[in-house]
Amino acid sequence: MNVHEGLGFSRLSQNEKYAYKIVLKAFSALDTSFDGSQIGRGIDIMKIINVALGDNPNIIYFNKTYLSVITSRLGKKIQLSGCPSRSQIIAMNSELENKANSIISSLFRSGDDEYTLLIKIYEYIQNTIRYDKQEFVDSARGRSTRPLSHNAYGALINRLAVCDGFSSAFTLLSQKLGFECMQVTGRSTYGSNGPVDHAWNIIQCRNNYYHMDATWDTNQCAERGAFSYDYFALTNKEIANDHTWNVSTTPVCSSNDLSYYLRNGLYAGNAYQMMDIFRVAVKNRKVPLRVKLSSALALPQNAGKYLAQSLLKEATRAGGSAQVNYGWNEHTRCFFARFL
Repeated sequence: MNVHEGLGFSRLSQNEKYAYKIVLKAFSALDTSFDGSQIGRGIDIMKIINVALGDNPNIIYFNKTYLSVITSRLGKKIQLSGCPSRSQIIAMNSELENKANSIISSLFRSGDDEYTLLIKIYEYIQNTIRYDKQEFVDSARGRSTRPLSHNAYGALINRLAVCDGFSSAFTLLSQKLGFECMQVTGRSTYGSNGPVDHAWNIIQCRNNYYHMDATWDTNQCAERGAFSYDYFALTNKEIANDHTWNVSTTPVCSSNDLSYYLRNGLYAGNAYQMMDIFRVAVKNRKVPLRVKLSSALALPQNAGKYLAQSLLKEATRAGGSAQVNYGWNEHTRCFFARFL
């Protein structure tokens, strides 16, 4: 199996990098267990395994939700569970590789720039993968029933995934296009739910880094019936509104030049710009309205309702009544509306 030292590896300490190489060698050989005696006591082996998996989303042959470290006077053994036969592993790897190549072949067009390629991957994921709500509940209770939903195989072949499956699929497809990409683990809040364990991505494009959370945007797409870009190419400051993680383990994301909203003239720094975007939306009612509002733009407490009413007032001024379905993400300050 082809494996490599990726973006996550670059953020590790020297001792952690040594442990990473031991883990990666075992994964490359499709080992079902391996000796971890040379890994120092101060090293978090589960962290190293997760970083290696985040860099190498093609590693899918074991149940990552149930790993055990067996320590005895003879040393330290890492046991991988849920492994099928070697022939089955090879067949699954081949199926995933062929599927990923087929997706890239269908998405890629000569002349596409980096932004376009990433948008196409993002939309493909939203269009084809469903969030596995039952596995989320089961794994949170410590009894995973669909471990494949945690990796790229479950996401791209079964089209069913939880957050680490989504982020693995995003990593695999973006790596196929030449991007360096890593998985970030931390906690996040979505909708009205409290903070939960979560995984998303940081991708490198040229000399800049960007947060990508395809899971939360896929969930919003399912709710709204339209693509969502609220968590596409965010900075540390932007995503920190509802994501927490150990920032020392990741590159700094400080550029917003790949923002969907900035690229498409849908970012409003003040009320005048917001109303200009609303006026364009009123003229073209078949296209969903998307706008991202600057944190400097003051809004009332019930911001979503206020924005929907402002849009409807503009529609009335343009002639005729209207109704809208709308959504407001207070964390990303993104507003979505569709005329009925």
